[in-house]
Amino acid sequence: MPEHAPAPAPVTPERLFEMMAGFKYTAVLRAAVELRVFDALADGPLAAAEVAARLDADDRATELLLGALAAVGLLEQREDGTYRAAPGADELLVTTSPRYCGGITRVASSQGEWEALGRLAETVRRGGPAECGPVAEQDGFDYWVDFATHTTFGTQRGAQLLAEVLGPWAESRETLEVLDVGCGHGLLGFELARRHERARVWAQDWADVLDVAASHAKRLGVEDRVELLPGDAFTVPLGGPYDLVVVGNVLFHFSAERAEALLRRLAGVLRPGGRLAVLGFTTGDQPPTEEPHGHLLGLLVLSWTRGGRMHATADYRRMLENAGLAVTDTASRPRLPLRLVVAERRHGPSDT
Repeated sequence: MPEHAPAPAPVTPERLFEMMAGFKYTAVLRAAVELRVFDALADGPLAAAEVAARLDADDRATELLLGALAAVGLLEQREDGTYRAAPGADELLVTTSPRYCGGITRVASSQGEWEALGRLAETVRRGGPAECGPVAEQDGFDYWVDFATHTTFGTQRGAQLLAEVLGPWAESRETLEVLDVGCGHGLLGFELARRHERARVWAQDWADVLDVAASHAKRLGVEDRVELLPGDAFTVPLGGPYDLVVVGNVLFHFSAERAEALLRRLAGVLRPGGRLAVLGFTTGDQPPTEEPHGHLLGLLVLSWTRGGRMHATADYRRMLENAGLAVTDTASRPRLPLRLVVAERRHGPSDT
């Protein structure tokens, strides 16, 4: 059960206006990243007309955009009328910077999310996506390629949490064969492979997503220990048995019943003593004000799936136990909106 919720802050006209205008801030940032405004300013301050020339954009329109970027604190307007990147923006929003994260706009403020949440009232009345609309569980859902390509701020920290919690157990295994289900970017499994030289990873997802995951494996130097399994997690031949099965940010795309069915299938490819790790956003563990990311993600789940819902840690424990596994660990980290639940198969693989 969630902890006692603190009294909410008063709703004021100022708070309401900030929420109403929030999409405008998003639009300004998205446009600046797409146009590469910060690349244009990487070598020093420029006048609006000079920026426009570098962007091959209209002078008047560029001046208006630069003014808005200065207004929201992403640029500084100097006394001579030129513009330069605000501190931090030169590191985080210039594409050649090692710390560049502008590409995350393709995920955290994706076009798909923009359009889906613009129809939220209609989706709530209907109870889910339109019958003819794309859904996240199906092949060809464009968002997943962007998600795999532009990893988010919590991706590496989530992979590290998984690797740290499983570290002592992984070191004790003679083999470390890992199935990463719905792997997306693949970094959960690849971080384990990076830390443990004997680890081998079977990455499962749709074929176009696996193309991106393969590029990450090559970048991290583990591609020679990675096999790709394209297809639907519910039907693709899984191979195995495996020492570890990882399910990261997958199960909330399904109802509790369907998520449990998938866990039963995955439990069947574990070796005795093997582990199944569920990592992802949850709701219901804390008051809603402490889980904003999970609750807002829940609205995308509503918009993009037929029956998906956010689950609590207790739900995952129950699903894993019903799949014949014994929960051994739960973990989280401060400022990381992900929770980890690990369970063990204490008997031989079943026929489920």
